[in-house]
Amino acid sequence: MASTKDIAYRYAVAWLEAAAEKESLKPVRSEITVLEDLCQNSEPFQDLLMDKLIPGEAKQRILGELFESKFQEISINLLFLLISRRRERFLPEVLEASREILDEWDGIVNAFVESAVVLSSVQESNLKTSLKTFTGKDIRMKTAVNPNLIGGFVVRVDDQVFDSSLATQLERVRESLVK
Repeated sequence: MASTKDIAYRYAVAWLEAAAEKESLKPVRSEITVLEDLCQNSEPFQDLLMDKLIPGEAKQRILGELFESKFQEISINLLFLLISRRRERFLPEVLEASREILDEWDGIVNAFVESAVVLSSVQESNLKTSLKTFTGKDIRMKTAVNPNLIGGFVVRVDDQVFDSSLATQLERVRESLVK
């Protein structure tokens, strides 16, 4: 059985490739943002998508009227397709997969950096440059402070983790002493 991520990815690829063929990828990018906002912040929108008692035709009619003059036909068709196949609950995952695909097409990698203290703009810039050199792609970086690291930082890029935190180094020393 296909996982939720696989299902979402298939819909996202089909949607974005169709949008690219119709040369409407730029407006679809904006529509992704609007839909993400609705999925995260609009309780009525969430209720409409998740309510199993509302017939699919009614959901399609409501969304069609709501987005008819605001969205590309290809995006409305995606919503209708999800509803007709009773997969509208996967919309947030489809949007997330779409972001990942667009980042891949644009050559962008997401990096998450946890540091013991707030990084200066120079440190952030140097780290971003190093990561760009390492990955060969542009870097979209988010940072957070984690005082438990004691010193240093931890960088996550895709599946890779670079841990130069003092807490991890101390743990390694402790483990070697115990052995």
